[in-house]
Amino acid sequence: MAAFATYLHPHTCFTSRPVTDIPFIGYALPHFAKVRQELVAALEDQYPQIPVQEAGDDIYRAVHTDDYLDQLRRMAAGQAVDEPPELSVECSGYEFCLPGYRYGLGGMLAAIDRFKAGRLARAYIFSLGGHHAYPARGHGYCLLNPLAAAVRYAQAQGFARVLIVDWDIHHGDGTQAIFAGDPDVYCLSIHSGVDLYMTLQRVIHAGTTTAAAAVGHCNIPLLSDQYDEDIVARLNLEGQFYRAAESLPRFEAALADLPWQPDLIAIFSGFDGHREDVGEGITGWDTETFARLTRAVLALAAQTGCPILSTHGGGYNLPVTVAAAVRHIDVLADE
Repeated sequence: MAAFATYLHPHTCFTSRPVTDIPFIGYALPHFAKVRQELVAALEDQYPQIPVQEAGDDIYRAVHTDDYLDQLRRMAAGQAVDEPPELSVECSGYEFCLPGYRYGLGGMLAAIDRFKAGRLARAYIFSLGGHHAYPARGHGYCLLNPLAAAVRYAQAQGFARVLIVDWDIHHGDGTQAIFAGDPDVYCLSIHSGVDLYMTLQRVIHAGTTTAAAAVGHCNIPLLSDQYDEDIVARLNLEGQFYRAAESLPRFEAALADLPWQPDLIAIFSGFDGHREDVGEGITGWDTETFARLTRAVLALAAQTGCPILSTHGGGYNLPVTVAAAVRHIDVLADE
């Protein structure tokens, strides 16, 4: 059995029209394509690669509504949509990224099939982001939620209980909403608790410990060192909040306090929590911290022998993101 494989194909960034003709905004697909290219160069074929695979839209139906998927297809075809879906400005042009989303999910499905067959233990899949995508809306560069769709596929293949670990600096609000109240999927998210972007999107309350507990999940919201404790009351937030020094112990404690032993662990591995990226003043994390986060998940997986599926998340300082991702990949592969 192969211990580890990657999936870094250019297909994960395919678009249905030329990239230069798509009105992307901010750190959208062109940035993620650069990250993928840098990862390929940094790893230099060091690890086996899962063959390219395209997923069908039917897999996405497990987590997105038919109307939403139909609206996106019509938008991508240049057809009029009577009631456009609710999308943030960061999703501009992402309807033309549906091919990339299919190939990203395809890599996850291929990894899960290999897990089931006993041919693979761990995998790192490059895919477009998805943890802000809800069943019928998206924001923050997340149009679809491929990891959520992969979790549903994994359950159909016999991986009944799935732990989703999300250490992206932004809360995985879409993923939490998709699996709200699901007793067989447990979302553990460690993130910025008072985040300007999430506040503007009116989803900041979803990232609290109270909101997660209410739907059967776990949030670890971190307070920036620029805020006093009274910011919580001023924003009418509930629950517990933590500081940078508490982040890793709290994360490790949460892994030790799961409601059950997982059959599969899925990681949304964002690297924007690095202190040289969006995590400045919030996490205190450096590149080696991502190795520690990875080892904590590996230790849990070793207890039950369950596989680990890691997929790429956020990260906006290109060299920092690539270095942190490579460190995560190396630890995931070798330990």
